[in-house]
Amino acid sequence: MNFKTKKLSEELRLFISSMKGSWRITLLTALFICGLIIGSFVIKNNNGVFSEQLNAIIEAAIANRINSDIFKSFIEVFLVNTVFLIITFSLGLCAVGIPAICFIPVIKGFSTGITGAYIYLNYSIKGVCYCLFVLFPAQILMSAILIIACNEGFYMSADIFDTLNKGSVKEKNLAGLYLTRFALLLLLSFFTSILDVFLSRLFSSVFVLF
Repeated sequence: MNFKTKKLSEELRLFISSMKGSWRITLLTALFICGLIIGSFVIKNNNGVFSEQLNAIIEAAIANRINSDIFKSFIEVFLVNTVFLIITFSLGLCAVGIPAICFIPVIKGFSTGITGAYIYLNYSIKGVCYCLFVLFPAQILMSAILIIACNEGFYMSADIFDTLNKGSVKEKNLAGLYLTRFALLLLLSFFTSILDVFLSRLFSSVFVLF
């Protein structure tokens, strides 16, 4: 009985320890999901002049991705992804950057949710297929990359704040590690952008929305 109690206590300790390391990812993922829900809600309850403007913007963006030159489409997608990463990277170097970092997954979720909900509501089954095969695969991957980037920025910002407060550095060469990790995330973003454009071109003739 004593052995089982010790084993359960050890497992609980390991679980709590793992949760301490992953709570930021959980929080950032939850914020992303909140953004998705808000974006979907905005589209569902949108009407009037604003609705017409929003529809025009989304349709223009979809048409531009389908009709533009492949290289141009890739540059546009990669630039958008890079801007998100650069903003996150910069906020991570700020001692009080955490509140702003928390907004980034919300914005990403909002943009994905508003686009996906619009396509679904206006193009029904064809819209669902477009989201599943064209929109969501690359967007989910990029969102995961961005959440990891926000986690890194969160940790870096907290460490800088702690260093300024206490005057002690937790890890040596933290800036080098931070730069290396973001370089890797940028590389992953590069390949995700290629996937995004590839899927758009591959299925654009199959799921013609307009």
